Amino acid sequence: MNPCCPNDIKSQLQSLKQTELDHFPQTDVNRLICRRTAFYDDLLIRLWRQFGLAQTALSLVAVGGYGRKEMFPLSDLDFLILSEPKNMPEIEQKIASFIQFLWDCGFDVGASVRTLAECAEEGRADLTIATNLLESRLLTGDEKTFKKLTALLNRPDFWNRETFFNAKVQEKNERYARYHNTSYNLEPDIKYSPGGLRDLHFIYWIALRHNNTLTLEEILQSGFIYPEEYDMLQQSQQFLFKVRFALHLILKRYDNRLLFDRQIKVAELLGFQGEGNHGVEQMMKMFFQALRTISGLSDILTRHYREHFLQNKSAGEIQQIFLDRHFLLQNNEIQLMRQDIFERQPEVMLDLFYHLTAYPHAEIHSDTLRKLHIALRQQQTPLCESAAAREKFLRLFSQPKAIARALEPMHQYGVLTAYIPQWKAIVGLMQFDLFHAYTVDEHTIRVLLHLESFLDEKTRAIHPICSAIFSQNSDRTLLYITALFHDIAKGRGGDHAALGAQDIASFAGLHGFDGREIETMAWLVKKHLLMSVTAQRRDIHDPEVVMAFAEEVQNKVRLDWLICLTVADICATNSNLWNDWKRALFATLYQYTRQQFEQGMDQPLDSEEQAEENKRRALAILQNQGFLEDVAPLWARCPDDYFLRSTPKELAWHAALLTDFRGEILVKISNRFSQGGTAVFLYCRDQPQLFHKVVSTIGAKKLSIHSAQISTGLDGYVLDTFVVTELNGALLKGDRRRELEKAVTETLLSGKTPKLSTLGNHKLQPFNVKTDVRFLNTEKETHTEMELVALDKAGLLAEVSQIFSELNLNLLNAKITTTGEKAEDFFMLTNLQNQALSQNERDELEVRLKNRLNLPAR
Repeated sequence: MNPCCPNDIKSQLQSLKQTELDHFPQTDVNRLICRRTAFYDDLLIRLWRQFGLAQTALSLVAVGGYGRKEMFPLSDLDFLILSEPKNMPEIEQKIASFIQFLWDCGFDVGASVRTLAECAEEGRADLTIATNLLESRLLTGDEKTFKKLTALLNRPDFWNRETFFNAKVQEKNERYARYHNTSYNLEPDIKYSPGGLRDLHFIYWIALRHNNTLTLEEILQSGFIYPEEYDMLQQSQQFLFKVRFALHLILKRYDNRLLFDRQIKVAELLGFQGEGNHGVEQMMKMFFQALRTISGLSDILTRHYREHFLQNKSAGEIQQIFLDRHFLLQNNEIQLMRQDIFERQPEVMLDLFYHLTAYPHAEIHSDTLRKLHIALRQQQTPLCESAAAREKFLRLFSQPKAIARALEPMHQYGVLTAYIPQWKAIVGLMQFDLFHAYTVDEHTIRVLLHLESFLDEKTRAIHPICSAIFSQNSDRTLLYITALFHDIAKGRGGDHAALGAQDIASFAGLHGFDGREIETMAWLVKKHLLMSVTAQRRDIHDPEVVMAFAEEVQNKVRLDWLICLTVADICATNSNLWNDWKRALFATLYQYTRQQFEQGMDQPLDSEEQAEENKRRALAILQNQGFLEDVAPLWARCPDDYFLRSTPKELAWHAALLTDFRGEILVKISNRFSQGGTAVFLYCRDQPQLFHKVVSTIGAKKLSIHSAQISTGLDGYVLDTFVVTELNGALLKGDRRRELEKAVTETLLSGKTPKLSTLGNHKLQPFNVKTDVRFLNTEKETHTEMELVALDKAGLLAEVSQIFSELNLNLLNAKITTTGEKAEDFFMLTNLQNQALSQNERDELEVRLKNRLNLPAR
């Protein structure tokens, strides 16, 4: 046989990959894995002979994933070259040539060369080496030496069962912590995310160390898992294998992360189709459900192993508390007294979680969990159809830590799916965007946990309004159930809020809520985005906006529940969303709306009165600071809106800066005068493209702009305030503030606009956000309100401001909101005549924005 060369091997590998691609949709993934493993086996055995190693006393041993025969297109080639004595120099040279040849062929080689004694020493010292050795498989070479290795690995002093188990559990816990203990990261790692292939390997390793079982089939035959558990693990493993194999076929370098752009390609290869993002969302739903299944069973089997094979409780140590007719607490674990009770009386499942709330340190025994799992698979009708179950379900919400101790584990173990018919549809349902950090079910549970956290004294400083409201209400059941349903209709098509309102009305009626409560719950679900949109994308200082919001809300009870639901929803969507700036927005809208209710709904709040009150309070601040100058001449030059939209602290700050100022340009930046952001105050004579120049300068410094308030005095000087933060939401530190002051001043003096980076964000590439322009309240004659939705590409605001300049439009106010890959901005504009835009002007602006912003991000 002619000797192989690296180019021959590369050609064979490319041919193999092309065959796999061509036949992937219709071929069982296990066959693909077996073929690839067999290809590597044949190749290594051939090369072993080619390099003269077949005539030695060495053993060539596959280890790790290769030992398990789990070879994917980009898997490492892990093997051990085993000898009994030390190798002679000429043998070492042959081994080096053999390994180098494999590198030259393009393999990622994980090769180790060890004697038996070295395997024993290094394996005992390193858990990873020990695990790799436990999965050894002889490829070729000296069989006697390999048998000695097997005997060594089976010795009691080579990682005894308990030590090995505890080390593997610690390794698993550390891995989970790296992924925030959730399977639902939207760009998951197929191998290492909680519930990923490493969790399956964990089950294999424990069974392997315990009784030398190597496969799921052997683990089933050993009696370690039930047939129902085998079916679930097998089905989930198959899907993860498919996804991983497809991912490796589309990548050039080893990686197991399902990044957004890769999800699209993998979904196509797996045959998932649908309009828009439907195909990829359906694939990821199945993926997350597989992770959830594996993670749950891994947890149950871990407990089972510890309880049945490692714990050794003598009879004298057993502590028992009988909880009711069906459960007892033994050694702080909840156990069943009748093994078939979940099947005979399914509503008893809910009692299990009631006992968890009553005994805050108790855990569920693995046997109880396994019986629960099996009973849930057999449950045909929704639990909520049982009157007894409904009574038990509602009872949970009056318990301490009802969410953390009952609802969250009910979701974890599948009981919520069995109880609420609509819940199953959102389990594992992702939204293909950068905004929602979690799947819909995980997000919903986090909303509930955030609501419950409002009872914790530690959150009072972060969420003062919500903490006060929540702690003062003794019955929080209504809001908890509302939160359960607020996103339950996502993924169905149509308006998820309206559909969810219908769902909760039926559910609440079934559970005995009265007409007024049902109406409130349905309204909260239907309008759960109302406060978020109003606070972040409307002019909340406009009395008409406040009046319209108050008319929708109707009363203080709804207002209280709505702000709690809204804040919890935002915090649970993405941990980076909540900051001081948002807290200030929502607090302002909440206070204005309360004032409207207290005043009555006959007429809007008096903005002039609010402006005068702001002036009075600003003067009091100045007097307390010992400021004695007369501010009347300065304030006489300022427009009325300036006093309404500026806080008393800001008015006092501006007055102290400007009363004696005689220069042309003043730029001051401070963290002391704007809630939740760094205030950039600008005073200068108005000039062409002023807003464009300033936002371009701020953008060039890689800062986020949250709002812009534009006020032009009667003397032609502007008093503009921008609220900015670092990209992570933090306030600007001293050096950054001075740097920005200098940059804005230089821009205004020179008249030159800095160039923004045109480098696109690679994370935005998979997303298609169509530019949408909406004009609001078009009957207004004083100004035009416009909402803009667009891809949040680099320099977006500068590009928008450039269009405003080209069309000779004046900006009065702006609110800038970024939701993942999407910008959702609000602008108040006037034309050259300082009036609202005409229909023709609005049409021209819309066309210009869509044409410019729909160009692909560079």
